[in-house]
Amino acid sequence: MSQRIADARILALRSDVIVPLFPDDEPADAGTRCEALPFETVRVTPFMVEPTGVLDIAGPDFDPIWIACGLGPGQGLFACLRAAVPLELDELEECPVPSFTDIDPSAMGLPEYPSPCRLPDDGSADGRLDFVAPFAANLLLGGDIELTMISQGPGSPSTRDCAEAMLSKASDLPNDCIYAVTRVSVGPIEKLLSFAGMFGFELPPELGEVPDPEDIPDGDRNPRISSFRVTVLDPEADEELELGELPRGAVVKVKRGQTLEIDTETPAHDLQTYPVPINNGIGGTGNDLQTERIDGSWYRTWGRLLSGGSDDREAFNQWTMRKGEQDVDELPPDGRATLFYVLRDSRLGVDWWWLEVEVEP
Repeated sequence: MSQRIADARILALRSDVIVPLFPDDEPADAGTRCEALPFETVRVTPFMVEPTGVLDIAGPDFDPIWIACGLGPGQGLFACLRAAVPLELDELEECPVPSFTDIDPSAMGLPEYPSPCRLPDDGSADGRLDFVAPFAANLLLGGDIELTMISQGPGSPSTRDCAEAMLSKASDLPNDCIYAVTRVSVGPIEKLLSFAGMFGFELPPELGEVPDPEDIPDGDRNPRISSFRVTVLDPEADEELELGELPRGAVVKVKRGQTLEIDTETPAHDLQTYPVPINNGIGGTGNDLQTERIDGSWYRTWGRLLSGGSDDREAFNQWTMRKGEQDVDELPPDGRATLFYVLRDSRLGVDWWWLEVEVEP
């Protein structure tokens, strides 16, 4: 069943490596990496929506703070911060900016990355987060970075109030606050082992040998919605109008009772083949390979959807301009409605699209 957007909520968090260490090695026809190497800059973008459409994350209603925490191998999301609360917001250490200068091969181990820590505001005020991926011991063992986002929402208490409520381990959190948690992967592990060997660190025997360059898999990449085609069906006139390819955020005019037929496509080579982690990553990776799967989710602010989910890279749906079971009025508020499509692969990759309609009586 499709999900109706009744209030402000976050549908996805997407990670993109925006400053790679080896830009010449990045393939031209591929999605951006969501799995970072140490010392690469990662941008995390929230996809925020509300009943009137996409929420402006650069606007005054969204003012996030971000907390990083080191997940151990096999740990689920929010395990790290949950184990650390209660905490005082002002006592959270600021996360350092990792640098190659932190590396000291004569040290007993890798540099420590505080956990949890508050990521500094980069001053851009655009709702996104840019941070530098660390090089830490838990990552060599198969761990990840847990990122928790806390923000005020339209009509909610301040971001600080929202954060203090969560960090105090309060049983009842303010309903209008916006909370989200995601996992950012630093790797692949084979590349981290290569890094450690390159810097002269002595690896524990259980981590195995430093792999040969040809045995290092590509990092996890975001899938792409490469095509979003729309056709308007008019059942009363028995006509159809092909609108063709539409960009993200396109606005089209339709009449009440008409149906939008939507076809989307993700390139086959965006679904990567990767080594299967052993025991949730605790035992490294084995020789078995697996290909990523597709998981698409559809949301709307008004109207009727044929399906709420899709599991094919060539996804199809229909959105009918008639009042749905949860809708109040025969027409959407102010005559406008929005459809959101969030595409995920079976690892950490994500992409999204949205389409807005002006519905005429």
